[in-house]
Amino acid sequence: MKSLLLAGTILMALTSASVARDIVIAQSSDLRSNNPGVNRDGNTDGVILHIVEGLVGYANNGEVKPLLAESVAMSADGLTYTFKLRPDVKFHNGKALTADEVVWNWNRYMDPVTKWTCIKDFDGSGTVEVTGIQATDATTVVMTLEKPSAVFLGLMSRPECGYTGIIARESLAADGSFDKPIGTGPFQWDAWKKGEYIHLSKFAGYVSPANDGKPDGMVGSKRPLVDGIKFMVIPDASTVKAGLQSGVLDTAEISPDLIPEFEKSEKTKVIISQNNGKNLFYIQTRDPVLSKPGVRRAMAMALDLDELVAAASNGTGKPNGSMVSSDSVYFSDIQKKRLPHDLAAAKKELAASGYKGEPISIIANKRGNVPSFPAAVIAQAMLQQIGVNVQIEVLDYATQVDRRRSGNYQIISQSVAPRLDPALMYSFYTGDKDKNASLMWDNPKAIALMKAAYNEIDGKKRQAIFDEFHELMLQDMPGIFLYDMIDVWGAAKALKGQPVWQSNARLWEVSFDK
Repeated sequence: MKSLLLAGTILMALTSASVARDIVIAQSSDLRSNNPGVNRDGNTDGVILHIVEGLVGYANNGEVKPLLAESVAMSADGLTYTFKLRPDVKFHNGKALTADEVVWNWNRYMDPVTKWTCIKDFDGSGTVEVTGIQATDATTVVMTLEKPSAVFLGLMSRPECGYTGIIARESLAADGSFDKPIGTGPFQWDAWKKGEYIHLSKFAGYVSPANDGKPDGMVGSKRPLVDGIKFMVIPDASTVKAGLQSGVLDTAEISPDLIPEFEKSEKTKVIISQNNGKNLFYIQTRDPVLSKPGVRRAMAMALDLDELVAAASNGTGKPNGSMVSSDSVYFSDIQKKRLPHDLAAAKKELAASGYKGEPISIIANKRGNVPSFPAAVIAQAMLQQIGVNVQIEVLDYATQVDRRRSGNYQIISQSVAPRLDPALMYSFYTGDKDKNASLMWDNPKAIALMKAAYNEIDGKKRQAIFDEFHELMLQDMPGIFLYDMIDVWGAAKALKGQPVWQSNARLWEVSFDK
């Protein structure tokens, strides 16, 4: 009863608050902080995306392209990057972007006092060490690295880093504490009523980077076509559904099982968007039963991936057995390879590996927006066809994450958030399990290939590394990749444009039918 009363109260509040021509969107939790890249989570990243911009940003296909920079030039040895700034960029307070502002921002991020999430990505303790930054004139910034890195620009563009967003110095109060983000993005900070909503207003002075008239990831055309955005904090899925169906909410993520209902409605529509995240079965390669590659390969061959993905995704997903997203610039014909669905071959390899019917547990959760549980149920039935004794253990999501991080599992049905460069995706799964128990694959050759992908700056050579990595994965099968994650959102019929990208709201180039 209390939850129903609360839902009614929220919807009444929304009705009275949404008269202006804002886009009203629901998100499941409040903003953690409005300080880019500091004390953040996924919902926080989605709000900050609209306010700040970095020197570079990701395009749809995972390439990194200029954003606040007009051009980026890398020296022949890969150690020096020269960023030429766009001349038309202004902060939300009207101040012009200059190279000095960029240098000030970088030094602030790298100061431990700021508590930037990504400081270790650039201070030499990770894969990149930035050894210097300087403004050589009002529109030119030069950064130097200790050694070449293929992921330097991609790391700068990550949501976790607050996109390494450039903010005006006036974002800080007189005492040096953070006040509010004064960025360069298409929308500007307006108000935050904690626990209820965040409001951004249109930045009338915004100018998009060079584009072909279409949005393209973080770059492309980025016009703010509405007066503002209201991010409503609504954790309850039933309240979100009611808000969308009543027209009080304009868009929000919904559970895939609502697709038929929303498609039939005269007031709503469904927006389906693939992202670079992954749905997969983690396999504990140090488990006594699953330590044998033959057992893991047999399991992969037992799965009819086309059937499994169609059922688990409600018909929205397409099979992809690679760690590389199918819309990535690095998704080659080699990346399309997967083990054949062959029950006879699977039984033969299982027997050759000495499997004796030992129980194997798949850990799953029942969150409505991921296929963890349905994928596990379907896989259980398919694996039983070759004689694998599969059980399912259902845990809440937090406990499931703890089990993965501790290495205490046999198989986990898991969804992993987007990482747009393949090397960054590899690093989530591959490495020394003695140092990090959450990692899935510790084959020394795989680790060497991952490290090579981080350092190799030649695109063709990187492709060869990614392809060799995939071929090795098919032999070793440390996990079974099912399909790229799918964002399913409900929206008002009148909403025009694509309001979601890589699981985040992206509300530039979005408007309403008149």
